[in-house]
Amino acid sequence: MELFVIILTVVAAGAALVYFLSSSRGMQLVRLKTVSTILNDIHAMRHAEPETALHDIYYALAEERTNKSQWLIEFEYLPKLRDAGCFDPRTAPEPQRCAELMASIEEKIRLQASGMAK
Repeated sequence: MELFVIILTVVAAGAALVYFLSSSRGMQLVRLKTVSTILNDIHAMRHAEPETALHDIYYALAEERTNKSQWLIEFEYLPKLRDAGCFDPRTAPEPQRCAELMASIEEKIRLQASGMAK
């Protein structure tokens, strides 16, 4: 009986988490966390190699993130960031804007890969 209650609790908690993460508020929190993570990574890379240009840091970070996810490769993450001007020294955005752009593209790719968006 106790096992049944534990399993039921875990299933209910999982369902609530899935519902929350698929809601607009949940997606917003996930996006804010992603932006924060990317921004922290940019600052860490900038601190480690202060002479490196921002557009090179953006490319290195995007390449690192791409290597961790087959979806980012399949849905052309790097070309999308390149087309947005992130890797061009003349058009590279400020770190906050770049982090938001990267997070936005990653979110769209996740939605496409999961079949929720086309």
